Formats: sequence, C-alpha cells, structure tokens
Amino acid sequence: MAGGLALGGYTAWLVWGTSPQPSRPEQARIARVERDLTRSTPSPESSTDANAVMRIPALGTHWAYPVYNGTTTEQLEKGLGHYTGTVGPGQIGNYAVAGHRSSNSGFEPFADLPDRVKPGDQVIVAAPTGRYTYTVTSTQQTTPDAVQVLHPDQGRGANPRDRLITLTTCTPRYGSTGRFIVYGRLTSSRTPK
Repeated sequence: MAGGLALGGYTAWLVWGTSPQPSRPEQARIARVERDLTRSTPSPESSTDANAVMRIPALGTHWAYPVYNGTTTEQLEKGLGHYTGTVGPGQIGNYAVAGHRSSNSGFEPFADLPDRVKPGDQVIVAAPTGRYTYTVTSTQQTTPDAVQVLHPDQGRGANPRDRLITLTTCTPRYGSTGRFIVYGRLTSSRTPK
C-alpha cells in the first residue's frame, strides 16, 4: 500500500507539480538574457550563451525561454535548443528548435505544445538581429527518426527560400516513441535601429 501511495504521489507531482511556466527567478533570468541579447553592446556582467528568447503566447502570458546553440542534455535542461546545421532566427531556410515535453528534472517548456499550439498561433523570437514573429502553419506527429523535418524544406516540400520555423518535442508526454512537430513561417520582423 505504501508503494502505491508513493507511486501515486510521484505521478501527481509529474502531472501537477511540474510546470511549463517559468518560475519567478527563471522569468527574471530570462528577462536579463533578452535584454543582453537585444542590446547593441551587451552589459559587462552578461554571461549568457543563449542566442535568442522564444515566446509562444498560446502557452501562457509568462511563457518565455532562452534558446541555446545545440540540443545536448545540458542545453535542454536550461532552455530550448537550436539544432546545429539549421539557420538562425529570421534567416532564409528552416530555424529548428527542440524542447523537453517531460524530463527527470521537471524542466519541460514544451509540455503543453501538442495540446495548445494550433495553426494560426504565433511563435515570437527575440534575437540580436531582430524580433521575428512566425505563424504556425501546421502540426504533425512523426517517428523519432524523421530527421527530414530539419531540412530547409521541412521535409514536406515547403519553399526552402521562405523563412521557416520547426519546433520538435517528444510524444507521448512521458515517453519518446514519437515526435510532435510544429511548422511555421515568418510573417513579420523588426530589426534593431
């Protein structure tokens, strides 16, 4: 009986005790990262290795996470990961980003991605080169080996001369037998003055 209670408690913590919304300290850290990224001259105390900050309003008012170069465990445990070999934000081609939907540490920024992000929603990326707004065009479930979603045409024949975005996460939430993919296209941008 005690084992069942412990398992039930752990399961409840996984479902309700972890949150894709950044905590207040994380929100403050992300605000500092974004300020440093968008300044023409970074502050001397800046030590971020993030290259952008992503916001997805459909995931919540305070949902914002830094994007780091690479998709190693270290990078995905503190933010989102920009796939090596794909273009940067706002560039022609496919800007591809990964994030946890569930993790042992409880850090799971994309937990609600499949349930709440739909075509027409926005993905906003603030980077040193500008602020880019992408509009979600479609979503898809694939197998973990479907790496063609990272290609310039997103593996689905999209125009590789467009400015595209692809977001990936594992599915189901507490497993990794599949991948949930969000596709989008740049619809507006604002460059620094």
